[in-house]
Amino acid sequence: MVGGDGGELDDRALVRALRALGDSTRFRMVQEVAAAGELCCGQVAERFDVTQPTISHHLKVLFTAGVLSVRNQGKHRYISVNQQLLSSLASLLPARLMPVQPPPAARPGGAAAQTQT
Repeated sequence: MVGGDGGELDDRALVRALRALGDSTRFRMVQEVAAAGELCCGQVAERFDVTQPTISHHLKVLFTAGVLSVRNQGKHRYISVNQQLLSSLASLLPARLMPVQPPPAARPGGAAAQTQT
């Protein structure tokens, strides 16, 4: 599930967000939006020397991954960083990549090994 519904990210959503952030242009876009707090699509485009279709593609990838959120106001779309998703990434990634520790009784030299000697 994606961070927008308040639930924990599953592996698929986690990978999708990391993949979206893995592109240097998209990563810089997120940095720009985060620094400003909120930008309209045109303001994002002004900050990058790429075509409008390329900007739209990158923004779509970031929206689909849940990294960016959008707020419509009249004819304008205002973009902000999904802080909840980024917080989830920061806490879940280390936990998902750490080795699983066996219970103390199953570890070599643990309680089970000591009772057998």
